[in-house]
Amino acid sequence: MPIEIEEVLRRSEQGATKPYICRGADGKLYYVKGRDAGYVSLVKEWIAGRLARHLRLPIAPFVFAFVPEELYELGRHTNRGSLNLSGLGSGILFGSEHIPESNELAFLNIAAISNNLKRDIAAFDWWIMNGDRTLTESGGNPNILWSESNKSAVIIDHNLAFDPEVTLHSQLLSHVFSGSLAEICDEPTLQAGYRSRFAQALSELTNILGDIPPRWHYVDDYETVEIVLSTATVKAVLQRHEMPDFWKRT
Repeated sequence: MPIEIEEVLRRSEQGATKPYICRGADGKLYYVKGRDAGYVSLVKEWIAGRLARHLRLPIAPFVFAFVPEELYELGRHTNRGSLNLSGLGSGILFGSEHIPESNELAFLNIAAISNNLKRDIAAFDWWIMNGDRTLTESGGNPNILWSESNKSAVIIDHNLAFDPEVTLHSQLLSHVFSGSLAEICDEPTLQAGYRSRFAQALSELTNILGDIPPRWHYVDDYETVEIVLSTATVKAVLQRHEMPDFWKRT
């Protein structure tokens, strides 16, 4: 069941989509993405998130967030800056749960993350063609939250997944865990393990796609213009792991 949004607190200043920080009927805080993010981004978030769950990756809990039309109409014409809800929209949207006492991963904290988890995240991002997880000493955009008290990492933001411009070469150059990705490329045993895990997760794709709200498949409210991401494209991207050269450096 979708979580109904009862209050919109403010708009986040972080992230390209600048999600709205909202309070749900369950009392939890959510980063809600809607109209400004674009429905294609919501579809990508949902698919990538569900696959991450099946792979048992530490992803921030996410839900379908329901924004009542009355709440949206009340705030979409306001001139109070960040509280203008015109970029949020109404209906069923994507909500990522707020993780207390966590901050964006810093370069110095990378060493505290286990090698297994770094490999898992690097392999996952290559599989879903997500090039939006970068971090060096000079900065970047890791899309990973870090809890210093728990020494734990949580991945977020997959709205740029299924990017046709992402290649194994580009991931080896720019991914925050590029070294871990290289380890997989050099070790057939690791490759076999990930192929098996990807195949198991992929077996759930029909159910994952079936759960997507019909509205998300269209750009416009009249549902006449389909989003650019097709089911066929998603399947083609995720079936790449079966190819012999999937882990082959060029």
